[in-house]
Amino acid sequence: MGCRGTIEIWENGAAPKDEEAPVVLYTHWGAHEMLSDLKAVLSRRKRWGDAAYLSRMIFSKMIRSDIEGETGYGIMTCNIGDAEQEIVVDCDRQEIIVKGNDNNKTYTFSELAEQYAEANPPNCS
Repeated sequence: MGCRGTIEIWENGAAPKDEEAPVVLYTHWGAHEMLSDLKAVLSRRKRWGDAAYLSRMIFSKMIRSDIEGETGYGIMTCNIGDAEQEIVVDCDRQEIIVKGNDNNKTYTFSELAEQYAEANPPNCS
């Protein structure tokens, strides 16, 4: 059955839906790693306002251990209906929405980057 998840990346989440479609990054097995992958990418604090480059950076992080695989990951323009985890990235507002069964949680890019930094302090030997 898998552990499906998606990350929808919107250049401008406030745009009318008939004017903009998201890029949707899909994982068949890695839904539970998506948020930590996203935090790691945002912690670099690069390309936050550039949906094309940020999408590529996130997808590269997602597929890092299966770069030449044929299955398990995909890129779409519409979302699937049965994902266990859905995350929305709004590059214009620099916000993340983590969709939940009963409620959604909204974070800024900075908040998630700081969460990653706190959980992964630099190694100062």
